[in-house]
Amino acid sequence: MVLEPGTRIVIAIDGPSGAGKSTVARKVAQHLGYQYVDSGAFYRAVGWLMHARGVPVEDAAAVMACLAHTPLRATFEAGIFHMWVADACVTSDLRGEAAGRAASAVALLPGVRALITAQLQRVGAPANVVMEGRDIGTVVFPEAQVKFFLDASLAVRGQRRLQETPPGETPALSRHILEAMATRDRQDQGRPTAPLVQAADAQRIDTTDLTVDEVVQTMLSEIHRVLDGEGG
Repeated sequence: MVLEPGTRIVIAIDGPSGAGKSTVARKVAQHLGYQYVDSGAFYRAVGWLMHARGVPVEDAAAVMACLAHTPLRATFEAGIFHMWVADACVTSDLRGEAAGRAASAVALLPGVRALITAQLQRVGAPANVVMEGRDIGTVVFPEAQVKFFLDASLAVRGQRRLQETPPGETPALSRHILEAMATRDRQDQGRPTAPLVQAADAQRIDTTDLTVDEVVQTMLSEIHRVLDGEGG
């Protein structure tokens, strides 16, 4: 690949929940000196907002009306990604179960996806970025120079998600997580707008039996191969 001077670089990382996208994307961005963008934070911010305002997430008109009067934005402070709803930084609030459930619902709404896609494209316009999500390489930045699709077995993805929960939770939570992830997979893969699919030109990496560092090194090798002009 021959890059013109000043070309903005986009590294797109897609895949289902628990595949390791966020962890490796942050590390890759740090290594390259690029901005890290979590596209899922935008959807979780919408979910958080609807939950906070009591807006039914299945009411597309009500959701869009709420968003029309409440801006979402991302900032980068010392290279760290922060998500804002109006004038409130909500980054630390977005991993809650309520925000996650609501995010899954609003992500099915075409109007929400179109709005967030446009915002992600603006966020990624001025700088080199590593952006992770579920439709980055297919919809948000189909022209991304390097694309990855990360996946792992459902059991491993569920275990990773379980490790993010507070200690002392019951085994029943593990079953709940697996069921919720399987449901989310079906929703993401089956939605008519921007479904979760691997881009034709993305490198697939099965992270089931790989360490974070192994995945990062595999990705960095491919990135350098492509950007250094060896990718054709």
